[in-house]
Amino acid sequence: MATSTLIQFLGPGEGAATSNRAQVETFLAGGTIAAGDAVAFDLSKTGADKVLYVIEATAAAKALIVGIAKNGAVAGEKVEVVVGGYAADADVATGVTAGAQLSGSATAGRLGLASGGSVFLSAPITGTGAAQNTAHGLGVVPDLVFAIPDNLNVVTTGQYTVTTGVHTSTNAIFTVTTNKVYRVVAVSFAGTPVATALSAESSNKAAVWVHKKF
Repeated sequence: MATSTLIQFLGPGEGAATSNRAQVETFLAGGTIAAGDAVAFDLSKTGADKVLYVIEATAAAKALIVGIAKNGAVAGEKVEVVVGGYAADADVATGVTAGAQLSGSATAGRLGLASGGSVFLSAPITGTGAAQNTAHGLGVVPDLVFAIPDNLNVVTTGQYTVTTGVHTSTNAIFTVTTNKVYRVVAVSFAGTPVATALSAESSNKAAVWVHKKF
């Protein structure tokens, strides 16, 4: 790890007007990494190797994101990572605009819009007695998902059964008694920004400013 976080040096002589707008650290790749990927600590390792190796960041590893890879690498090779400051060509989601706050996404190695916590409430859904998919639009597997009756009057609502399926980054899945109307609530607590977009996305690339963590 670096012993200095110097961003800029301005002085007379040979070092005059020298500027470093990024802090770069060297890690070992825990798997295949492409230049521009968001990378995270590899928790499959043991002991201190957990913070020596990095892998493509996944939605489940948002809090472990270290920064943006400057070069591609395969398992065991060295990879330079921008851990703070300017990264020219980060992998970002389609539609990201300059100034957007970014965090991990459902696509490994790619930064998406930081939710900072998001809540989805569906329109009324009529149960079919079979598993039903409801798109929640959160982009990650929700931290909290539940189904509620659309009509809370017990006389008209009556008794019904709700069975929870395996929710995905796209859909909340419930099986509800036939003809019983319900709504889906999905909540994501994740999404703390790890970077800020400095340019608009083009071909899933953008310049970003990585928020320094260490």
